[in-house]
Amino acid sequence: MPLFDAYLFIDWSAANRVKPQQPTADAVWIGELVRIHCQNETYHRTRSDGIKDLTSRLLDHVMKDRRVLVGFDFPYGYPSGFRHALGLPLSPHEWWQVWTELAGRVQDDTNNINNRFDVAAELNAIIANGRSGPFWGRPRGKQIANLEATSPVFPFNGSAGVCLKRRRLAEERLPGTQESWKLYGAGSVGSQALVGIPRVYRLRRHPKLVSFSRVWPFETGFSSAPSLDRGPFILHAEIWPGVVRNTANVLLTDKSLIPDQAQVRAMCQWVKETDDNGQLGELFAQPIRVNQQELQECVRHEGWILGAK
Repeated sequence: MPLFDAYLFIDWSAANRVKPQQPTADAVWIGELVRIHCQNETYHRTRSDGIKDLTSRLLDHVMKDRRVLVGFDFPYGYPSGFRHALGLPLSPHEWWQVWTELAGRVQDDTNNINNRFDVAAELNAIIANGRSGPFWGRPRGKQIANLEATSPVFPFNGSAGVCLKRRRLAEERLPGTQESWKLYGAGSVGSQALVGIPRVYRLRRHPKLVSFSRVWPFETGFSSAPSLDRGPFILHAEIWPGVVRNTANVLLTDKSLIPDQAQVRAMCQWVKETDDNGQLGELFAQPIRVNQQELQECVRHEGWILGAK
């Protein structure tokens, strides 16, 4: 029996302006594949529009008692120690402390205008006692106190005695992934995480979705059976399109596709096929070559990427 009835994957964007009316790359794309239904991809000019559409879809799936896997393509966590470096209260749910902090700081309006660079600078100042910290990268010519254009030296030693790594364990397992500290430049995902985590935080807390939702592996642990036997159920999981090998084939099959659109289509197809073959549970199970301390760091703080081993 498959683990899920529907799959929703989102190619996220940290764009600071409304995207064109004509579908384009580097915007929000939502891919959806529902059993017995056709697959579809939708383009959204702003993050707010994308989240509004996604929320509507999730509410519909819940009403129809479906089990849904939903994932965004940005880091859901930071290297272990980040919560401590920010001086947030000690908690067994360190990831939630970080998510709550980001949700309270990041402002992102309906026209995509956001304060992500300012937030990164504020967090740097906390971590490094008024100096530049682990977050780095900014637009050319833009001067921001406590936020450098180039990378600091890692491991980064914070003022609280916390040593922060450049990459999470899951990122070390997947060559080609980018660090969550990098906010600007080719391949960067740090900005997407800063404006994205607060959105997932609010989805997780949505009053009509909260009782059916969980975030993997933070709330489920590593388990080959992370979903319920019956819906409604929503499982949030971090994704990285690089784990899917048939994206190029999808583009060749339909050359009219925009690369971002092809990525979410390929991700939906790959995950559904893996689920149909009875192998999707293996991707949610405990990774190999992980000791007990690393396991706890992943579940409590760093998270994991679907498909990393």
